[in-house]
Amino acid sequence: MCPSERTARNAYAVKQFTLLLISLSVLLGWMPASSSKTAAHDAGLLRPLPEFSYTDGWLGADDAYSLPLTPTTSLWFFGDTFVGDRGTKLRSESKTMVRNSIGLSRCKTGSPCEMQYFWQKATDLKPRSFFDTGTDELWYWPLDGFLQDARLSICLLAVRNKPGAGPGDAFGFEIVGTKLATIGNAQASPDSWEIAVQDLTDARLWAGVSLVPEGKYLIWYTQVSEGEGKGFMAVMRTPQGKMANPSGSWEYLRNDNRWTVGLAGPDAKKVIDQPISEMSVRYHPPMKKWLAISTGPEFPSPRAVARTADSPVGPWSAPRTIYEFPEMKRDRSGYDKDTFCYAVKEHTEFSESKIALTYACNSMVLAKTIANMNIYRPRVVILDLPK
Repeated sequence: MCPSERTARNAYAVKQFTLLLISLSVLLGWMPASSSKTAAHDAGLLRPLPEFSYTDGWLGADDAYSLPLTPTTSLWFFGDTFVGDRGTKLRSESKTMVRNSIGLSRCKTGSPCEMQYFWQKATDLKPRSFFDTGTDELWYWPLDGFLQDARLSICLLAVRNKPGAGPGDAFGFEIVGTKLATIGNAQASPDSWEIAVQDLTDARLWAGVSLVPEGKYLIWYTQVSEGEGKGFMAVMRTPQGKMANPSGSWEYLRNDNRWTVGLAGPDAKKVIDQPISEMSVRYHPPMKKWLAISTGPEFPSPRAVARTADSPVGPWSAPRTIYEFPEMKRDRSGYDKDTFCYAVKEHTEFSESKIALTYACNSMVLAKTIANMNIYRPRVVILDLPK
């Protein structure tokens, strides 16, 4: 999945804006203190994070939302995924690219993580996405998920090819709405899940970019789309007990800070004045603060940014740089002007006293994505919390 803020801005303005924020981040103590390839040895981790290795035919993906199932097991949701036979190691030898896959990581302190990947019809000549629409004309990209008892709910972006787009167009797609996948037997192995999919919203609202439990409610961070690369983040909520059928239970936060029945309308509060198709909103007890983590407002963005708040619905601080993607640095060996990074998420089940962050990088040129096995899989970075 690629970020929604995909319309390139004026290059000079982006450069100056980025340099200004990076300078501020240094002064305010927001630059990263450490990073790690495996993250297994970093102090402050509850357990190591997976390395997202190419195994069992899984050959790379983006997205990478996570949801803890047990103290040692997490469920991962991936977007477009290259897949092949169990022994395949190169994308150039893959069977196809399915539109989503999932993974189960089992990570215990002192031991390497075990990762198991899932998609449909893995042994067929043309495998299918894990959340499959049954057609190649429409597909799903997973957003955030929520687990309540044994019932698992996963938000899905519904996507189709943009009219007139060619097969090599990196942004030749359009969002047509959001769906909700519900799994009533989430305690079973994913290959035996019973999945029901229902409509949530049309293309104007991208619901479930991040899901945040608060009391009896579940808060849905929602992108309000106002055209190509335009829009803002609003918040809607439903009672947690209504997750099986949220459509009749929506409320949204208005400009006057009142919750109002219905889907977010023109008077919805701009909780974050940036359209964000992928992000995480999570709480950190050591700070007694909420962190909203995403890419920066510019596209392509060379950095991950964080906002802080005392409440899960804000008000949020201005975005501050917490990490610069090395893959996008011109002075780095192997730099490619067509590489861009995105899909920034935080995973607090692995640490509350650090920022356990993943991101992914892609190429504007599909052939480069296929050839370069050093990009297009989640990268793990461990950062200190802001002081």
